[in-house]
Amino acid sequence: MSTHTESGQGSNMKRAIDWGAFFVGILVAIAGLIVLAWPGLTMVMLAQIAGIGLLAAAVFDGVKWWRMRNTVQGAGWTLVNGICNLILGIMFLVHPIVAAGVITILVGCFVIVYGGFAIAAGFGMRNLVGSGWGWMVANGIVAVLCGVLFLMSPEFFAIYLGIFLIMRGVTMSVLGVTAPNQISYF
Repeated sequence: MSTHTESGQGSNMKRAIDWGAFFVGILVAIAGLIVLAWPGLTMVMLAQIAGIGLLAAAVFDGVKWWRMRNTVQGAGWTLVNGICNLILGIMFLVHPIVAAGVITILVGCFVIVYGGFAIAAGFGMRNLVGSGWGWMVANGIVAVLCGVLFLMSPEFFAIYLGIFLIMRGVTMSVLGVTAPNQISYF
């Protein structure tokens, strides 16, 4: 594993491949491909798939917060994002029928808020994560658009969910390779 020091605005952060982010990103993208491949799955099954993906993202966010809590200002937003992922993931798995009934509204609102966080984080960390900040902003824009579409066209929910999960997974994998280990990303 190759490590070098990132020289940006007085930063002494080390850049190394974050294999956890890389592989969780691949799993999230695969979940998105599954949803796109079988958009006719019942909403209950989609709620369960989304629940598993959200729990994986919650664990990842918790680990990233723990790593950076004392080194990066604003680390608490990563924890907030992880708690939101955890709550929704548990809800979708414990009550999939209820979640299926309101999934487009809940996920739409959550994804819009998530997208706003991702856009803000991308611009805020552009000097720290190298070229990866553009992925963060693009991920946030796609998330906001998907969230709005969830609310406007719930009949195409599976397609938008698949696109969102693929973009989220690709972003996590790209940033796992390009971002310093101390930096959190959405």
